[in-house]
Amino acid sequence: MSATLTFDDSLWPLIVFRFTGVMTGPQYEQFLTRSSAYLERGEKYVCITDVSQAGLPPLAQCRRLAEWIRTHDAALHERVLGNAVLVTTAPLRLSMSLVFHLKPPPMPHVAVSNMDSAVDFVTGKLREAGFLAEAERIRRHLAAPSSRVG
Repeated sequence: MSATLTFDDSLWPLIVFRFTGVMTGPQYEQFLTRSSAYLERGEKYVCITDVSQAGLPPLAQCRRLAEWIRTHDAALHERVLGNAVLVTTAPLRLSMSLVFHLKPPPMPHVAVSNMDSAVDFVTGKLREAGFLAEAERIRRHLAAPSSRVG
């Protein structure tokens, strides 16, 4: 499986990161560089990190992420209102636990098994922070087709 990484910020203040396969070292650095750029905007936001189609990351990437979190601790705490990690396999949950053992995330986070739960978490965090219109817009846009009226 070839690795891909996508960033979707079309529903800002929501960013959706999607990983498929196993990132190469340069791809992983691209993810961290782009994540840093979002922090540098100085705006509050929420994330959904979808690793449901990702492969198991190498230990070096887990360590690199822990290092990146450590470096950006204050900005992550201040700007990221919440991060929902969409993870569906036990090995990836274990990998996530390893990173969070090395460096607990400074922002609210949750591991979920489906997109609806991820959307519930991030829109709840937006509402708590007073971003009511943004939360409703995101919820409407990402609502499951079966729950849409009309």
